[in-house]
Amino acid sequence: MQNDPQAAFIESAARLKNRIASQGGPASREREPVPVPRTERGRRSLNTCHRYAQTGRPRKPAPRDSRAYVPELAARIEDDPNLCDGARRCARKLAELTYRRNREDRALPVTVTYLARALGRCRRTVQRYLRQLEREGYVAVDVVVSQRARMCVGLVVRLLGNLMAAHHRHRWPGSLGNPGATPESLNQSKGYYSKAKDAHAQVEGQRMGVQQWAMRCMDGIFRRYMETNPLAGLPPVLPA
Repeated sequence: MQNDPQAAFIESAARLKNRIASQGGPASREREPVPVPRTERGRRSLNTCHRYAQTGRPRKPAPRDSRAYVPELAARIEDDPNLCDGARRCARKLAELTYRRNREDRALPVTVTYLARALGRCRRTVQRYLRQLEREGYVAVDVVVSQRARMCVGLVVRLLGNLMAAHHRHRWPGSLGNPGATPESLNQSKGYYSKAKDAHAQVEGQRMGVQQWAMRCMDGIFRRYMETNPLAGLPPVLPA
């Protein structure tokens, strides 16, 4: 009897190999390839899984060259692990639109439907992108309240300093004027800018935060609930 477990294992393996060789097992002769019947599923798997797709995804037409571009942003948005790729793309789209429309104030009046069409996503996904950007401090979202109904007419997304590059954190460089345009041009007339500023100031007075808008939307439901159960808001009466 051997006390060495390693020697005992080697000896048992040698005995097993000799027994297989004496009985004419696979170790005593060359292995012959065993034909495997190909099923319909196996043939379909070889035609689809182990080679490139026979039909590619349908290609969409390339976007037109609008000469628009995304301004310089901070690399923090690319390195932030709390943002998904869709939220980063949404931030770049917001920066592009804000740079073109309201470069001075860095506030963009926009709707969720417009962002959904621009990004090719649904409204719920765009709302999730905005919540991520607002939670991490890249944008501030306000709701534009309608003056005719208890509904919102859009959003005002304001870009914050965390989204900007360090050398453009306070302001973007001014836009260059068209040297060929006359002073009477619509883009350079004083009336045009005064109307734009008045409209922007009017929108400023109708804005409220997202949390405040949510409380306003729930106000009617809460009033109706208090009419049904008026004692729901009172503290419980403890026995003496």
